[in-house]
Amino acid sequence: MTTRFFLDRVEGERVALSRADSHHLLRVLRAVPGTPFIVLAQGMHYDCVLEEVADGLAWGRITASRPAAGEPRIRIVLFQGLAKGEKLERVIQHGTELGIAEFTPVATSRSVVKLDAQKAAERTERWQRIAREAAEQSRRGAVPRVTHLHTWQQAVARIPEFDLALVPWEEGGVPLKAALEACPEAVSFALFTGPEGGLSAEEVGLAREAGAIPVTLGPRILRTETAPLAAAAAILYARGEMG
Repeated sequence: MTTRFFLDRVEGERVALSRADSHHLLRVLRAVPGTPFIVLAQGMHYDCVLEEVADGLAWGRITASRPAAGEPRIRIVLFQGLAKGEKLERVIQHGTELGIAEFTPVATSRSVVKLDAQKAAERTERWQRIAREAAEQSRRGAVPRVTHLHTWQQAVARIPEFDLALVPWEEGGVPLKAALEACPEAVSFALFTGPEGGLSAEEVGLAREAGAIPVTLGPRILRTETAPLAAAAAILYARGEMG
């Protein structure tokens, strides 16, 4: 299997791997000039061959490019309420495998976890590593972005960026299927889910005023780490992205 590496962007006909990826390609895999490898960047797949090594960095020449097969045609951004323990890590890992494009942690009124600026930055760095590892494992065409910690007000202010914003809420709403069928042209989705204690009525009200639609995922109450994955999978299935 040809080795795959992620870059933030590709410009021109050559690529330079990071120092860590160069070390892996050159020292661990013992690559020599002419060895093929794959670069994934911004949803594109680039076939490359190792051309030269300069200052410890591996430089490759692009031989072909095409859209990456691992990227959905739709975009889902998850606004996830801060949760305890490793729950958010699991959401990021499995959400990346499913095809979520971006994760935004949100401090909500019922979030037990409280992060100061330093801890938030450290967690974000860790969460981004988890997303990268999951993207590599699941053959994604891009690494999902993990943004800085948002307040609920900052999160709902982003709703106009999307074709459809959905808020799964245990207190009720329209069925998710109905909300998706009502907007068949939507290709960008904001998904808002709460922490262990759920979202407050006030928070859902703010999201609704900004244009979001409260939805129900059925009669069962799902955990904070289950609800976003179930909702994302349902959206992807409804849009023909699950095979």
